[in-house]
Amino acid sequence: MIAAWVAFQFFTTIRVALRLSNAAGHSQIADDWGKTLTARGLWEVMGQGQVADAAPQALIDPWVVAVGAAAMLWAIWAGWKVQARVAGVAAGLTPLLLSIPTALCIGWLPLWALHAALWGTLGLLASSGIQFLCWLDFIASPLLHLCFASSLLVQWWLCRADLGQRVPRDIREWTGHMKESFARLWLHPIQWGTIVFLGVSVRTGLSFSAMLLACLWGGQSLSTLWTLFAVQALAAAANAWIIGWTLRTTALYWKNDAEVRATIRELEKGGGQ
Repeated sequence: MIAAWVAFQFFTTIRVALRLSNAAGHSQIADDWGKTLTARGLWEVMGQGQVADAAPQALIDPWVVAVGAAAMLWAIWAGWKVQARVAGVAAGLTPLLLSIPTALCIGWLPLWALHAALWGTLGLLASSGIQFLCWLDFIASPLLHLCFASSLLVQWWLCRADLGQRVPRDIREWTGHMKESFARLWLHPIQWGTIVFLGVSVRTGLSFSAMLLACLWGGQSLSTLWTLFAVQALAAAANAWIIGWTLRTTALYWKNDAEVRATIRELEKGGGQ
């Protein structure tokens, strides 16, 4: 799984960089321009010129899409195998596919409502004009969006593990599966919220640190560029490990919760008899 994430980050980055480099052509900017680049300067660089026009074209380049899609599918399948092995279920294609609409059905609306409420609160605080609150909104808003996506992934992983054990056959079983999957996430909001927030913060920090290092070092030589690619690959590997740890934690929690629920059902069945 780590290799898949590194491949996704490494090859797509190289391809996009080559496309943007060809669009920009030769430049008289100093190699260490990143050391003196301000936020306004970055905005002007990205907002004007051929690089800004070529950026969307670089992202939709057929090779970027092909390599990125292949690496992403590889990462998803590898992550599912890791989770299935820890949870003790079969890593089939059917649970993987069926869990996607199920997670969206039960997870999208409540998570989006929470996300919108927090986002609106941050915007309201920033509108006060207090500098600290403006900075808080500037930093926390991107993390909030990423936390929403990460929470939806956790909901997907919980649904996926449950479907890996048994695929429902009728409406009653599907209703029970959705109720239990929903409860497994929302009955422990503090625990899951902490895991999601810390994971997003660390992963974002690693990626931002690699990008900041690239701005500070510049492209003075080919060896520097390869060193920066290696740093970015290490950051991607560390991020993949964090995702894998979260996957294993989700699988262990689901396994324990499923055993507890099965024991309760047996006790209730025995008591009823």
